[in-house]
Amino acid sequence: MPSSPHTADLPRWCVIGAGPSGLAALRQLRAVGLDAECLEREDGTGGNWYFGAATSRVFESTRLISSKSLTALADFPMPRHYPAYPDHRQCLDYLRSYARAFDLDRHIRFRTAVERIVPAGNPGEGWDVHAAGHGVRRYAGVVIASGHNHVPRFPEIPGRFTGDFLHAADYKSPTRPVPIAGRRVLVIGGGNSGADITVESARHAALTVHSTRRGYFVVPREIFGRAADLRGERLLALGAPLWLRRLVSLRMIDRTIGLPWRHGLPRPDHRLYETHPVINSDLLALIDAGAIRPAGDVAAFEGDAAVFRDGTQERFDVVICATGYRGTLPFIDATLLGATTADATPRLFMNLLPRDRDDIAVVGLIQPDSGQWGLTDLQAKLVARMATAARSSPRAAAWLYAARQRPAAISPIRYVDSPRHTLEVEHFSYRRRLKRLIAALDRRLRRDAAQSQLG
Repeated sequence: MPSSPHTADLPRWCVIGAGPSGLAALRQLRAVGLDAECLEREDGTGGNWYFGAATSRVFESTRLISSKSLTALADFPMPRHYPAYPDHRQCLDYLRSYARAFDLDRHIRFRTAVERIVPAGNPGEGWDVHAAGHGVRRYAGVVIASGHNHVPRFPEIPGRFTGDFLHAADYKSPTRPVPIAGRRVLVIGGGNSGADITVESARHAALTVHSTRRGYFVVPREIFGRAADLRGERLLALGAPLWLRRLVSLRMIDRTIGLPWRHGLPRPDHRLYETHPVINSDLLALIDAGAIRPAGDVAAFEGDAAVFRDGTQERFDVVICATGYRGTLPFIDATLLGATTADATPRLFMNLLPRDRDDIAVVGLIQPDSGQWGLTDLQAKLVARMATAARSSPRAAAWLYAARQRPAAISPIRYVDSPRHTLEVEHFSYRRRLKRLIAALDRRLRRDAAQSQLG
């Protein structure tokens, strides 16, 4: 059964992180009448989009890879004058406008870094949150919304590279933290950060080599003048089957930038949509122009040389590993969130809720194949209703508990088995499921409230 509502007398909920997910969680908890405050380690809101902050992972030229329409938080569209894919400065302005619009800043404690979260006692008795320099506070519940880009994942490559070796987490521009102009640069990793850094390097470096483990489909940002994800969304809304969506999308991609093998790249070992989408309009053109040299996996380092799987070698001055992050939450024992070990990725219902507690959730622990912020807003709405049910509606809480015990929903897409896809969700079906859970809880909460008024 769900945790008992012993927390009714505790003062408030705690939201950790004031990025997109944390702002949405703070707004939604307060919207249902729950007292809540947010703890943020930086001096302002924005989370990952606060460029220059110690915990931000964006770089100078970062833009969204999902369109503004499919990224925006609920009930708060991005400004009409924004481009289809806003840059990080516009994203930060948008998030801070959202905080002002819903009067969230006064409920945020800035410069408050959370070090540890531990249960206060038995389930239902709250959580003790330890913050550096601020002691310990007990809360009725906790929403972890601090992102999952904390611990960079480096490739396991034998040998040692003697040049400048860094992770994309630390890359900020062609001059920071190391200069790349006129130098020989190797970028490892086929995701969006890898593609973007490779393109940027090609415009500054003497040589840019892009190493990927497998072939990938590349999707342009726009297809015939319209954001590519909006074209895909229309097919989803029409109920087009997966095979038809693949066929139509492949033809549109081919007519716009060409499929990978048109550019001499290997054919992917998977079908379209079975990996997280690589959104880039320049990568393939720069390969055609000779500004980027594609390469396979790196087998070893020998001094300043990389040895590739095909036996070839190349000397480099800089290696940038755009190889993702470990999906860990460093300030909580992950076994409390369903993981098998303390430092593993949490195993949650819908990557959101524990199966046996109503007083903790992790908002934003997903990697959708489209915009994320609207999904995290729906996650936050579900968390707020879970918290409300735990306080005042035992039957609604019991219903949600039962829903969390059912087998996980089968994704309509089978993703490639790799660490990159640990948190991957198909956005359309995931969004629909969240909306159904919220609607079902709302019906039960309204019914229980009406019965309570009748006495």
